[in-house]
Amino acid sequence: MDFGLLIKAGFLGFALSLGVLMLVFYIVGSFLRVWQKNFVRVFILAAVVSFVVVDLFLYYKIRVSQIPNPELFLTGCVGGWLGGIFSGLTQMKRFLLSLHK
Repeated sequence: MDFGLLIKAGFLGFALSLGVLMLVFYIVGSFLRVWQKNFVRVFILAAVVSFVVVDLFLYYKIRVSQIPNPELFLTGCVGGWLGGIFSGLTQMKRFLLSLHK
């Protein structure tokens, strides 16, 4: 089993997840003027958007790039995405709310 690929995929999923979360909170806070009391709604929207971005990234890497061990890459990337979602919901809530202002 290639642990380097698993770790790399985990970091890619984590970075994509948190990056999209921050981008969605910034866009919603700056341009759409949604209030802070709607944090859960905006977070669910950001989670769905980050899932779509990670899914498109996985489709590109697995189908187009033809990487070796696609199951291992898929597992690491989805695990990193879930870690990013949980981290955004628990540890980064204040930071996301500051982007939302």
